Amino acid sequence: MERRQLEAAAANYPYLQGLWTIPLGIGVILAGISNLQSRPTGIGAMALILGGLAIAGVALVLIGRYYRDHYGTVTPTRDRYIRQAVAIVAWIAILFIGANQALFWSPDGPQCIYASAFALATLAYYAILVGLRPHHVIIWGAVFVAGLLPIWGGLGADRDPLAMIPLGLLAMLSGVLDQRLLARSFRQSGTKQLEASGVGG
Repeated sequence: MERRQLEAAAANYPYLQGLWTIPLGIGVILAGISNLQSRPTGIGAMALILGGLAIAGVALVLIGRYYRDHYGTVTPTRDRYIRQAVAIVAWIAILFIGANQALFWSPDGPQCIYASAFALATLAYYAILVGLRPHHVIIWGAVFVAGLLPIWGGLGADRDPLAMIPLGLLAMLSGVLDQRLLARSFRQSGTKQLEASGVGG
């Protein structure tokens, strides 16, 4: 295997571990459900939240073990840490600004700017960190457009919480495709495992 191929795979490896989006997506879905005006209440609601958190916790453990056993570990360089921090700040900033109701839309409006802001923030995150892949553009571009369409009227205060449910599912789908891309890159480079190294820049 050529060193350049190894470096390219290692540089993106920590950021294309897409299976981590499974517990993240579960968390987004649970947050949406818990913010619904007509959300479940009582013991049923508690069971739903605790059950979802338990599933997410188990998934975190199993995913961590999977990546450690199948791919090893990579130590990102200082530049990569900085780039990751910039990507996270950009994601938060775009989502916060875009989802600010006072700036962009009425709560009774027919658009869901929260969904569009979430999509735009996610596109910015990927663009900064690993570069946009076709599935990023297709999934999050479609979400961005869907949020701007006048199809969300009548949902009232439940509009954004309801949107969080498909957003969580799409985050998981995007992550699974990231994982597929990661696995393919390692197959093409001819390696099955990366041990701790400093080539993550």
